[in-house]
Amino acid sequence: MNEWSRNRKRTILILIFFVLIVLIGLPLFFLFYRTPTCGDGKQNGVETGVDCGGACARLCTAESLPLILKGDPRVLRVANNTFEVVALVENPNSTGEVYRASYTFTLYDAQGTAPIKIIEGETYVPRGMTFALFEGPFSIESGAVPTRAVLEWQEETFNWQKNATKIPELMVRESKLSRLDTNNPRLDAVVENLSLENISNIDLVALLSNKTGSIFAASKTFVDTLPVGGRVPVVFSWPQPFADEAVDIDIIIRIFPDRSFIR
Repeated sequence: MNEWSRNRKRTILILIFFVLIVLIGLPLFFLFYRTPTCGDGKQNGVETGVDCGGACARLCTAESLPLILKGDPRVLRVANNTFEVVALVENPNSTGEVYRASYTFTLYDAQGTAPIKIIEGETYVPRGMTFALFEGPFSIESGAVPTRAVLEWQEETFNWQKNATKIPELMVRESKLSRLDTNNPRLDAVVENLSLENISNIDLVALLSNKTGSIFAASKTFVDTLPVGGRVPVVFSWPQPFADEAVDIDIIIRIFPDRSFIR
């Protein structure tokens, strides 16, 4: 067989090979190929983890920054054996939020040897802001007086989600304390919606601090819906006189994704 015949035969075999790939290989490929998705239980496509990162709505744990506790949680006496606990928490993730994050407050008395109360809950972690985690009022029937609280997050419940939408703009104005010489001091304020859409499920926590910067009183309220450009008065109240002078008033706003977080 001369060289020309061998080249011709080789060319024919190559053509047959490519025809088989087109007629058999491509159909088989499209039959069994599955486009990578963010819910297939595999790290594929542009994902940086299993079903997270890249184009997925869920952030990988390694891509999220931990929550920052702004000072120690404060245990506050409301009445004789009635208390509440509040903590300021910062989420440094500008586009990452957690719909439901579980946590535990463990309360101790002055001895601090064994817990006198454990409070479990879950909350919404908004993106890129500081929020107030508030529990109470609650009673301690044993007569023990809690003086310290420890906040712990159950990080296995954290499902970080991306949210790059614009944060609604709310403004608190005209904050004013009154009835300080009575058994029912109160704080009045006005909340204004500066956004271009109606806002619902608005949680507000008022924190009063003394001259050393320590929080000595807290209260919370809720606004169901605030229309575009709307203003609504809000009232925070306490059942007994303050034991300290309020030098700073801070009203922390958090917008819940739905009404299931309202307690």
